[in-house]
Parts: sequence; structure tokens; C-alpha cells
Amino acid sequence: MYLTKFLCDSPGRTVLLSIFLTICLGTLLLMLPGAQRVPISFIDCLFIATSSTCVTGVLTVPFDSFTLLGKSIILALIQIGGIGLLTLWLFLVSLFVNLGISTHYMLGQVFELTALKNPRTILYFIIGFTLISEFIGAVCIYALIADKYPYTEGLFYALFHSISSFCNGGLSIFGQNSLIPFKDNIPFLAVTGLLIILGSIGFITIYELFFYAKQRLLQKRFRVSLTTKVVIPVTALLISSVTLLLIFIEGPSHYSTSPWYVTISNVLFNAIAYRGTGLTTININTMHTATVFMIIMYSFIGSSPVSTGSGIKVTTLALFLATIRAVIKGRLVVELKGRRIPQDQIFKAMAILALSVCWITVSIFCLALIEYKSSFISVFFEAVSSFTNLGLATDITPFLSIPGKLLIILNMFMGRVGTLTLMLALRVHKERVEFQYPEERLMIS
Repeated sequence: MYLTKFLCDSPGRTVLLSIFLTICLGTLLLMLPGAQRVPISFIDCLFIATSSTCVTGVLTVPFDSFTLLGKSIILALIQIGGIGLLTLWLFLVSLFVNLGISTHYMLGQVFELTALKNPRTILYFIIGFTLISEFIGAVCIYALIADKYPYTEGLFYALFHSISSFCNGGLSIFGQNSLIPFKDNIPFLAVTGLLIILGSIGFITIYELFFYAKQRLLQKRFRVSLTTKVVIPVTALLISSVTLLLIFIEGPSHYSTSPWYVTISNVLFNAIAYRGTGLTTININTMHTATVFMIIMYSFIGSSPVSTGSGIKVTTLALFLATIRAVIKGRLVVELKGRRIPQDQIFKAMAILALSVCWITVSIFCLALIEYKSSFISVFFEAVSSFTNLGLATDITPFLSIPGKLLIILNMFMGRVGTLTLMLALRVHKERVEFQYPEERLMIS
């Protein structure tokens, strides 16, 4: 009873505990003799379990070091990590019993729903949409690779790639070269890119778009939320901006001999994938330094709220820019799309941004101390990539020391949970203020 109240008081604690337990269970399963082709250390199993659960997709040992059982465990961890153990557990429970008021409240807090939306309906939609998208994706991918692999192997590869793409796992089953061998296969890149977008744009956004289309067909009105109104244009702007920058920076060195349609499809795919998936058709070690820095900033922003992706989220970026605009114009309120933003959300957005930057700064410093033989750009990229659950890794990843691996594990965990979520989860009780201090202005600049 006390545990239930303790978890329901702060949904962040439930999320934190579910991810932690999934990682622990995944580590134990990967250590089973039947899951390994060659002996793999505990620290590597912990690293890979964390990487899979946090949908990072970075490995410290070759993927073929695992048997079919081991690969299936990794796939299950990616699936659970993508949509969340809490979501899966509540879905299974709701099939047999009615969810209580406290559980409905917790779901509403986790998904950040308004009182007008039914958490149970949202829950069913998330599971249904995920399974249907991954199934269709797997069928399409299998049709594109069927002639290259035996029947059962091709089916597993297609399923693995579909789930990994939708969940923004970033782990390629096709080898260490990611999707470089498929850079000329435009249909394959199109299916993969669409899966990434569907997983990263946010379940609530897709849910509202479905209902908006349905109501329009019935000639009824349906008002989409401010979140959806912000997510779609900001996502489109980010993808198009990165596409143009990739053409400008990497075009001369990587696509000078390719047909224009291959260049456009590759650049667009990479612009979609670098938000947080980590799949790529370009070897990161051959990229321009400016491109690497751009990927770091892009992945830091990440995907949309209530999605399979990570990062600070596009809504946090939009709110941050709106706050700057309000300051410049001398306004006392922050507005977006004709709506006034509550002050508590402004505080949350600023806290998420500040805590994330602080965490990354400290982790870069610590990793530079531990891996002092590596170049700064490699350390910088490794630290940010792990925190943003990007999935791209430099050539130092397989050679990280044990302290370095532990730091990256902590980074991946923090990036998936969220720095603010962790702080709120550790809070014992909400502080009540019965009085106010006198107001006084402070010199800022």
C-alpha cells in the first residue's frame, strides 16, 4: 500500500523504477550461457542492456557475439524501452481489470494529458499503433531484402530492423556499417525513415491527427492541442534545415558522384535519423567536424514528447525560443500559437534545458579525465550521444575503460529518464509555502 502511494505520488518514480528494473532483468538474461556465442563480461552485458532499454543502440562487442536468443532479448529490450515498461504493464492489466482512479491519474501525468482525454483509450492506441506500424514495416522491409537472406533469417532481420527503427533504437542488425550498404536502396531508406518519423513524432500527436482526420470526414469539429500545433512545424523545420546543411557540408565529399535522387534520399534520411535514431548512410569518422557538431546539437533537441525518442524535446526548444521572444518584446507572459503558457511549464522547460546542459558538461569533463588518450571531439560526441540516446558512436566506444563504460551507462540512463524527472522522483514531498518574501530585483547584466 505504501509503495503504491509512493509511486503514484510521483509518476517519475514509476518511470525511473520501470527502466531500472528492465535494465537489471535484461543484464541477467544477456548473461545466460545460451544468449552468448563467446564469453561476454558483466559490464558489457550491463552496457548493452542499458543501451537497448534506453534505445541508444551502441554496442561494446560485435552483435554477432550473441546467439539468436541473445539477439531476441536485445530486441525485446528495445521494444520495451521504446514504448515503456509502464505502458506495457498497464495495458496488460487493463485487459483484465478496470484501472483505478489513482492509476488513471498517474497515466494522465505520464502522458501529460488533459482531463478531456481518456488515458485508457490513449494506452490502447499507443499499443495498437506501435504493433501495426512495426508489422507493416517488417513486411515491407522483408519484401526488399528477401532475395539476400534465407527465409527465417530474412524474417528476423526485417522484424528487428522495423522495431529498432520505430523505437528509435539505432541498432542495425546488418553489421557495423549501419545502413551504408543500403545507401542506393531508396525504398528501403523510405520505409526506415517513415518508421523513425512515426516513432519520434509523438503518440499523442498521431492520435490527435487520426481523430482530426476522422472528424473532418464526418464534418465535425475537432481542436488539436497546442502540443501538436507546435510539434509538426518545428519538426518539419528542423528536418528541412538539417537536410540543407548536410547537402552543403557533406555533398561535395560524399555525394559528388551519386545521382541527384540518391543524394536527396540519403540526405533526407540522415536528417530524419540524426534526431535520435543513429542509423546512417555515412561513416561518422569521415564526416566534416561541422557536421559532427551539428548532429550533436540536433540530437540534443531530439524528438517530440510521449514518443520513442529522447532529447530535451522539440516543445522545450519552442518554449525556450518563445521565452526569449517575450523577453526581447518586454512581455510578462510567454505566448505560443495564440495561447498563453502557464508559468510552471516555463519553469520546467528552463529547468530541463539547464539541467541537461549541466549534466552533459560534467559528463564531458569526467569522460575526458577517464579517456585522456582520446581526442576531445570523440569524447565530446560520445558524452552527448549517450545522453541524447542518439546511437551514433565514434571509434573509441569499443575501447572504453570500465570507468568510461560506467559513465556512459549512467549517461544513457539519465538521458532516457530525464534530469528533471530524476530530481522530481527523488523529492520526498511537495513543499508548501505559507508565506512570501518581499520582492527585490537582482542585477543580471
